[in-house]
Amino acid sequence: MSTRLPPYRERMSPVMLDANDEIQAALYNCLTGYYRFSVGGMRNVLELVAIGCWAEVCGKKKEFRDWPKGKLQLGLGTACDGLIAGAASLESHLKSTVKDTLFAHKNSAARGIAMQGGYVRRIFSGLSEFAHSRPNYNDSHFRESNGPIYVKSAFNHVAWIHFETVAIAYVLALIARPKMRISPAFREFLADTKRVRSRVVRAAFLHLT
Repeated sequence: MSTRLPPYRERMSPVMLDANDEIQAALYNCLTGYYRFSVGGMRNVLELVAIGCWAEVCGKKKEFRDWPKGKLQLGLGTACDGLIAGAASLESHLKSTVKDTLFAHKNSAARGIAMQGGYVRRIFSGLSEFAHSRPNYNDSHFRESNGPIYVKSAFNHVAWIHFETVAIAYVLALIARPKMRISPAFREFLADTKRVRSRVVRAAFLHLT
């Protein structure tokens, strides 16, 4: 039986429900050979959870209410901009330990090292290449075919994108919900460097837990 969420009680539940739908659709598309659509779904996951995290951490209740009504445009950039301050202690820890961040602006500097933005912005930029079907980021390039077929290299690459995006989304959920219960299976998942390769995401998870 489905349960209706209380309106506006908090910001993470609605986006996490939508993100779950996107993940399921992305898995289906990946398994059936529609790799670009699969990555596009994971882009939606990242943006949805980032917006929910920003609204929760930064107290943007009105903005979050206006967003689904079409009164306000929100995107990942807005969320990252707010979380630079909203998750300042985490960002500082990541700069000092792994020389990276999650939310920093593009072309900003951390400890004298030039960066192309925080990791969340960087991976979102990569996902956007697929979402917009740019040259070399579409299904015909992956498959070298005009139909949905299994291509091991494409499947493995998209699987890594899934792992990485889910890990980031989980970290964002932890930022918004510090007391969230963490399953042993997810701890094992984050510790698996073959699936989650980014040091900054693993470092963020360890710091938050």
